Amino acid sequence: MSGRTLDECEEEIERLHDMLEAAGHNSRGVVDIMGRTFPVPVDAEHKSKILAVGTASQPHMAAFHLSWTGFFATFFSTFAAAPLLPYIKKSLRLERPQIANANMASVGSTILARVLMGYVADVTGARKGMAIVLLVTVPPLLGMYFVHDATAFIVCRGLIGISLASFVACQAWVSVMFSKPIVGLANATAGGWGNLGGGFTNLLMPYIFLMMLPLCGGSEDITWRACFVWPAALHLILGLATLAGRDLPDGNFDELEMSGAKQKSDGAVVFKVGISNINAWLLTILYGMSFGVELTITNEAALYFHEYHQLPVTTAGVLASSFGMMNLFARSVGGLVSDRLNLSFGMRGRIWCLMVVQALEGVFCILLGKATSSMPLEDIPKSGTVPLCVLYLCVFSLFVQMAEGGTYSIVPQVSRAALGIVSGIVGAGGNLGSVVTTKVFFASDELRTDEAFVYLGLAIVASSALAALLFFPDEGGAFCRGGGGYDPQLIKPPPGYRGSDAMDYAALKSPALKAPAAPGKAVVLSALSGHPVQPPVGDDTAPTLVGLASAEEGVGEACRRSMSTSDFRRSLASDALEQALKGAVAPTVAGEEAKLDELRLLKPQMSTSQLRAKLSEANGEVEKAAASLQGQGLNGATVLL
Repeated sequence: MSGRTLDECEEEIERLHDMLEAAGHNSRGVVDIMGRTFPVPVDAEHKSKILAVGTASQPHMAAFHLSWTGFFATFFSTFAAAPLLPYIKKSLRLERPQIANANMASVGSTILARVLMGYVADVTGARKGMAIVLLVTVPPLLGMYFVHDATAFIVCRGLIGISLASFVACQAWVSVMFSKPIVGLANATAGGWGNLGGGFTNLLMPYIFLMMLPLCGGSEDITWRACFVWPAALHLILGLATLAGRDLPDGNFDELEMSGAKQKSDGAVVFKVGISNINAWLLTILYGMSFGVELTITNEAALYFHEYHQLPVTTAGVLASSFGMMNLFARSVGGLVSDRLNLSFGMRGRIWCLMVVQALEGVFCILLGKATSSMPLEDIPKSGTVPLCVLYLCVFSLFVQMAEGGTYSIVPQVSRAALGIVSGIVGAGGNLGSVVTTKVFFASDELRTDEAFVYLGLAIVASSALAALLFFPDEGGAFCRGGGGYDPQLIKPPPGYRGSDAMDYAALKSPALKAPAAPGKAVVLSALSGHPVQPPVGDDTAPTLVGLASAEEGVGEACRRSMSTSDFRRSLASDALEQALKGAVAPTVAGEEAKLDELRLLKPQMSTSQLRAKLSEANGEVEKAAASLQGQGLNGATVLL
């Protein structure tokens, strides 16, 4: 017998829970309000604590994968014309200003659409918004087959570009599915993988063209038009698949509002609160100089390599795709770095991450332009600068994507009451940034493309200083601590108004839907063994010796990773003997477990007994307990492949 105290036994069980949750198991057996068990570990708001990218289980990971694939499809289709421009330009007799207008239309048409998408995400759910933009842009994609002049080409590209509003749906949907310690990484990964559509379209469309050329009788004029059938099919398939997802961890908006758990969103409140936050507008400008720059470069890169370095269309497309392909990991790196700096320095760490990374983005944009800007145009193809330009392009892209990930690790913290609107405003800023940078730097024949890169880089470096103006009342800004009376939220939400993802489980109308009490040690033993472990009658927290043998037989691989089987078996036996002698553990008082879960979000590394002591010091008031823990950092993120 170990002679350990009850608190020590509880801490041992908490360590087992943490170990299993890190391995992706919902060892606490938490269910949603409909009684469905979550397949991943969740926090008190039923948001996932991990990013298990190797699964597509409902609701969290299904939403994650539907989010990024939907955004990927729209990115692929919006920029499908870019690598085919050498053929389209000849077929439609396009001039440079017409090409620039088409590029601006493709990214400018979605500015208003993104703001509207934010409203839709707050009021009816991001899932529906994602499905709508995917499906309504199928006709203009098919319409590209019938384009015969510059005007029709510009109109079709503008209509297709509306689909980029899917980005707001992607970020809003992911934000309501993942807990605060990991939401930065989850958002960055979903956004980054979606942005891969820009890289893949530059890589694949030239080869799709070559594949379809024989099927179209060898006619280049017909073939480039027929290529748009592929992105149209992708939109249709993913639009229908998105409808099978779930709006929130506990269910869809309509059923949750009917159950009483979710407050019905007020569109007027959401709009006023969202547009009156100064941080939202600062992030809008900053995002315009990261994501907006990405859109601009995606439109320009292939043509730059083809015309300035005299490379074949397919080769130019492959090299240009390297810019977009960095999204495979770079945006996630930005979110991860932001999360880690938040762990050590709170929101100030996130702000500094964004400011530094965006400045470096501008530096490498300047270097990309400087590589050839001093040479006469006719000397560039024989200068051998292609490898250097590709290197600068990739490093430039790395910091572009990291800045995007850093931005959207801050966005979910701006205003929970208007998360969708804020996401929409900032996302629209990305597209507006592309329109502005295209118009200012790439629309005129008088400014060379490589010289435009230099001036664009200088503008990016200057814009990064705006991050120093970001301020959060509780946590401060880049150069100052919180407090002082300044609040960037100019119009406050009404008292008692909750965000669209906030649940009030106590308000459920049907007793049958009440969330069950959090399970205890018996569930842990059952999860480890694969066999039920029965607690004493009337007590669901104290495992008995009856279940010990089956628990020993099923000690899982997840547990063996952190301790030997014999050590773990002794731990189980010790706990079981302790409880058998001491009697049943007193069940947690009603509501206390939920309060402890909230505190775990702030200090996941603290034991249950430590958190309970902190809650006791605050006389059971979770707000006071949380305030005392504020600013001490969050736990690092867990990613499962």
